[in-house]
Amino acid sequence: MDSNENVTYDYRLYDRVWQRVAPELNPYPEVRSAETAPSSPLPERCTQSALQAQTLRNLADEELEGRRVYLAYVRCAPNNNARRLMRQLAEEEGRHARRLVSLYYLMTGECYKPVLSTNCIAVPAWCEALRQRYHEEIYDATRYERLARDSNDAGIAQIMTALAGSEMRHARQLLCLLEQNLLA
Repeated sequence: MDSNENVTYDYRLYDRVWQRVAPELNPYPEVRSAETAPSSPLPERCTQSALQAQTLRNLADEELEGRRVYLAYVRCAPNNNARRLMRQLAEEEGRHARRLVSLYYLMTGECYKPVLSTNCIAVPAWCEALRQRYHEEIYDATRYERLARDSNDAGIAQIMTALAGSEMRHARQLLCLLEQNLLA
């Protein structure tokens, strides 16, 4: 390629990044004149409503709360298998939260730092604890399925479907653990 050849760049893409990193800077003054249009918003397919962004924040917070609950259940689990499952479920809930926070960043370009609760978690009797978490996992799976169905974005729908499947698997695992404890 000849070095004198005029290469055109779409500086609007760079402007969006600069607006997030250092909004007070004008990184390309020599390239753009005053007539250059200001950076355009993201295309319609990339923009999401504030409600959808808030939903992602709420889901991430709830996944982190689920993680905290499972970690509290580790301490009162009756045997090693139950403790191992509670740790595994806590790790998976943490992964769900990270996925949702990442999705939030992709949608908004903003980092979301969930506020971690410091409230003590009251742990009910073991079988009642499993029953409550089972219902919570079923509810979460249903909610993720609905979000997948309602999404216009195939990528978001795929992520929500995967999260729904994971939550259903958690519910099945809790049900098996409950069966073992009720018949022991």
